[in-house]
Amino acid sequence: MNIVDGDKVECDRCESVFPIEDVSLLEKETNRDYERVLCADCLGVVGVPKGYTLRRDISHLAG
Repeated sequence: MNIVDGDKVECDRCESVFPIEDVSLLEKETNRDYERVLCADCLGVVGVPKGYTLRRDISHLAG
């Protein structure tokens, strides 16, 4: 996850920058935790694969 200016995040798929409240976090717990930040458009393309969870509110990560 690439946080920019404390309250913006770069989408891991399209690499555009969005306010942190406008992105979601796709997670999977494995031997190594897998986390990807996705904007609404990319989330619409990718969806939530089986075995993954989606966190829509990640505003607590803002600095």
